[in-house]
Amino acid sequence: MRFSLVAAATLPVLASAADILVQVGAGGKLAFSPTNITAQVGDTIHFQFQGKNHSVTQSTFGKPCEIQTTPAQGIDSGFQLVPANATELPEWSVTINNDTAPLWFFCAQTIPANHCQAGMVFSVNAKPDSEKSFAAYQALAMSGNAAAAPGGGAAPSGAPAAPGAPGGAPAAPGASSAGADSAQAGLPTGAPAGLPGQGGAAPSGPDAAAALTSGGAPGAPSPSPSGNTTGAGFALAASPVHFLAAFGLAAGLLL
Repeated sequence: MRFSLVAAATLPVLASAADILVQVGAGGKLAFSPTNITAQVGDTIHFQFQGKNHSVTQSTFGKPCEIQTTPAQGIDSGFQLVPANATELPEWSVTINNDTAPLWFFCAQTIPANHCQAGMVFSVNAKPDSEKSFAAYQALAMSGNAAAAPGGGAAPSGAPAAPGAPGGAPAAPGASSAGADSAQAGLPTGAPAGLPGQGGAAPSGPDAAAALTSGGAPGAPSPSPSGNTTGAGFALAASPVHFLAAFGLAAGLLL
């Protein structure tokens, strides 16, 4: 009887977890759809790449178009090239392990145009009435400027780790990401490692950013490590990338 009561008590927790679909580049647009979501601990976000060559890269509010480097390395799907006649769509998943603060993401593609500065950004749990709303984040991204740090100083600088091909790079705070199970799937060949927009390999390291956990669900190559890591109150995990069958995908989608 005691065992039955314990098992029953866990059911509401398991049932509360939600799967949230976010389309990346749907209809050939430089956009995430939806652009901002509300997610709770245990919810899984499935990023479905629907066209062109995009990434889902974690950043900070103050530097919307640079991968997060502190307090931990941001998670990154790597570039996911989806041919115009694709019959399968790559999907990358992230599970929320901490919902106490907003999470910020952008597309790191810069060829032939800078997608982030075109407004291709996304947020999790950003409050519309907050100074750090999605609208404010997108406006900052499109301005090409970094937000001033408290006290009027410049926001901390640092060379961003460029998103790249599937690999073992650190994951970022608040979520965990899925790794790639198809090596260099859809990535340009012969590109120098680490160059944004070229599908280069992202750096690897043990200090994954902790706030997301992506694992198990279909997803694009991620420089996040397999397994869970913790840091700054977040936990990240990486899992393989999978592809979903797609029918009737519009042709002629270019970068």
